[in-house]
Amino acid sequence: MEILKQLHANKPITPPSLPPSSQESVISPDNKEASDVSYRSSRLDEICSLYNRFWKIIYRTRQLLLTNALEALIVGLVLGTIYINIGYDKEGIEKRFGLFAFTLTFLLSSTTETLPIFLNERPILLRETSSGVYRLSSYLIANTLVFLPYLLAIAIIYSISVYFLVGLCASWQAFAYFVLVIWIIVLMANSFVLFLSSLAPNYIAGTSLVTILLGSFFLFSGYFISKDSMPKYWLFMHFFSMYKYALDALLINEYSCLVSRCFLWYNETSTCMVTGADVLQKKGLHERQRWTNIYILVGFFVFYRLLCLLVLIRRVSRSKK
Repeated sequence: MEILKQLHANKPITPPSLPPSSQESVISPDNKEASDVSYRSSRLDEICSLYNRFWKIIYRTRQLLLTNALEALIVGLVLGTIYINIGYDKEGIEKRFGLFAFTLTFLLSSTTETLPIFLNERPILLRETSSGVYRLSSYLIANTLVFLPYLLAIAIIYSISVYFLVGLCASWQAFAYFVLVIWIIVLMANSFVLFLSSLAPNYIAGTSLVTILLGSFFLFSGYFISKDSMPKYWLFMHFFSMYKYALDALLINEYSCLVSRCFLWYNETSTCMVTGADVLQKKGLHERQRWTNIYILVGFFVFYRLLCLLVLIRRVSRSKK
């Protein structure tokens, strides 16, 4: 296997030739990952080798990933032409809400296309980690480092294609924040799919899990039914929904830029009935929540990767029995 050749080239395999640093890393740092495995390379060597390996996998599946980039561009342009010059009236408020909701649905659901890549890698991962070729944590770190720039490119492509056509807030700070939110959304979705790929027995089950869970998160996001209208015994799902915090972040970014902008006039007179600040207030949002939502989304990203690590640790330990 390719990763074995790379790691063997970095460090000798025979125990007498292992450097002190490798001997010390036999168990202590990754006691949960493997109780009696002697790792053959340092963590840095493992991450570098796995990083190169992932880029080769991406290159081999470039048709799928280039399709994702083209999909982001086309969907962004289509949405941009549908919501072009969105306007500043009551209809504009509804259109912005619909645009952001569809954006989240598209971005979160499109990442399921990476599910077969993760599922195909899993048997190799379990075999190599149980043999002490590399640590599970090194695998996840390398995986994260590879997808960070790729998903940033997807976020930029989508944002440029939709943002200016629609006519969202004309501020470079607002646009930069929009790109940041989109990037974190696709990273979080990638982490979510990675977790489910570690859990699901096969592609069909994995796809079903992704569909059911994303549908549930969207249902409780506050788009279809407000938080105040939800039964109390379902309220926990609202706060556990990835859609909620992403949707709130996009709404705050847009209307914080338009706090003084009037969206509804009284009988076409000079009396303003609804401003951007009123829209935020009606949704129970405030500008100070701008970064809180970002922190929560990043927390989801880390949370699902940690869950993935725990599931894989369990699978490795079971494979040794």
